[in-house]
Amino acid sequence: MNPLRGEVPLVLGQGDAAITLTLKLGINALCVAEPMLGKKSRAILDDMEDDQDGPALDTIRVLTWAGLRKHHSDYHLIQIGELMEEFGPAVFSNAILASLASAFGTGEGKQGANPPKSKARKKTGTG
Repeated sequence: MNPLRGEVPLVLGQGDAAITLTLKLGINALCVAEPMLGKKSRAILDDMEDDQDGPALDTIRVLTWAGLRKHHSDYHLIQIGELMEEFGPAVFSNAILASLASAFGTGEGKQGANPPKSKARKKTGTG
């Protein structure tokens, strides 16, 4: 699992019975999700960040499915919906947001990863 590349754990359940899956929401996952949701990536991200109503369940389900394809391609949409019913959509939504933040530069460990641009030095001299 590489959190600097958008890979985050999706932990379902607790204790010994917990299932840990690897969710990766990068460019490829968003490209798969766009036509399924009928929205461009920016609209999908806006839906995920909707503070008033929260994300649509279909958005959570599709993004989870798209994000699992790299490491768990055997899961299908119906299974994701059933898991959401069992564990609650918030678990999935939180993992999606963490993966997106990680993949697109705001995740833990990514801030400041690139060196800051140098500031122009003031010229000093007798000029």
